[in-house]
Amino acid sequence: MERSISSRIKKLFFWTYTLSVLAVLFTAWLFLEFMEGTMMKMDKQSEIEHLLSRHDTDQVVHVKSAMLTLTYLPTHTSEIENLPIIFRNLSIPYEGEVEFLDKEYMVIIDKVPGGTFFLAKDQSLFGQYEALMISVLLSLLVIAILLGYGLSIMISRMVSSPVTQLTQDIQSIDNLTCLPETYKDAELNRISACFNAFLSKIDALIKRERSLITMASHELRTPVAVILGAAEVIEHRQQLQADDQKTLQRIISSAEIMSDNIKALLTIVRQTKDTAVNESFSLLTLANDVTASIADATPNAKERIEIQSLKGDTLIEADSSIVRILLSNLINNGLNHNEGKVIVVISDQFIEVWDEAEKSVVNTLDSALVSDAKESHGLGLYIVTLICEQLEWRFTLEHTPTRGTYARIVFQP
Repeated sequence: MERSISSRIKKLFFWTYTLSVLAVLFTAWLFLEFMEGTMMKMDKQSEIEHLLSRHDTDQVVHVKSAMLTLTYLPTHTSEIENLPIIFRNLSIPYEGEVEFLDKEYMVIIDKVPGGTFFLAKDQSLFGQYEALMISVLLSLLVIAILLGYGLSIMISRMVSSPVTQLTQDIQSIDNLTCLPETYKDAELNRISACFNAFLSKIDALIKRERSLITMASHELRTPVAVILGAAEVIEHRQQLQADDQKTLQRIISSAEIMSDNIKALLTIVRQTKDTAVNESFSLLTLANDVTASIADATPNAKERIEIQSLKGDTLIEADSSIVRILLSNLINNGLNHNEGKVIVVISDQFIEVWDEAEKSVVNTLDSALVSDAKESHGLGLYIVTLICEQLEWRFTLEHTPTRGTYARIVFQP
């Protein structure tokens, strides 16, 4: 599952901040408990020293005030008769909190020289302050967590905004334009520089490929034109036998297909999305025209081509000349790779061309087809791939045991 950098930074900062606040508050609570224990020990020591310095340790001593109850019993004195109720049933020694008469007392019982020391100190006021302190700490905890959450959102946006801006700049790149290298962060400028160098390499490769295709197409046009011209001259003489005439027709048909492919390559190289002439036309009518042209060049092909329209007369918007070349290559490829029928299925969402080949390459046409075009289906389907890339259509070629090989082109907006 994908996670954004912003959410990761937000969670990381929030939990780090929250754990830090909890650690600070826990440390403060431990300090308060330590201070309470220290105060209790100091009270105990001061009361014992006061008792030993001001009273006779051979006598029972009772001291009582609003918040303090102190009793000293010599060793020979009975505890039951002289001991206040709050100290009864408690072990010796004892240090802890005891609830008595709806109040909370800090009770200290310990042995001292000559007797036992009993101290009960009212902790109600201290408990109120302690409860108030805990409430304050909890309130500070809630405020700190809310503040941390707000800071985590703000910091995550501050950290991720440069990356978001870089992403938007990359998405807005058109025609291999360069990214700006004026970001505030040095790392983003280095990324931008590397990306621009990568774009430059791609641009150089595309220009080299277009130059090579254009040069090769121009070089091939002349010999193909000579072949067609010579074949037409021979045909007009009408001095050939029937078998030679069939051979000549095959030469003319192959040369015309080659000529169309050369023109298609030149058109694709020269044409871009901006220069393309899109128009609304009938796909069924165009398919019939392409079939008629193929049948004129190869008479026996007319009986082998079957056109099926699933939606009647389908209208699409594209460059009709480019789509004509696409259909011509697909149908000729089907005719050349099997001796049975070629079925053209036309819909408002896709085009399918079926043939009855027993064996074919099963492959989705992607970049691998471009490099392996010669080994798979040749120049025709390579041109089909280039046309689909330019029109932003999806092209696949598959083989099924029941229906043979089929090429499928899906129109994409």
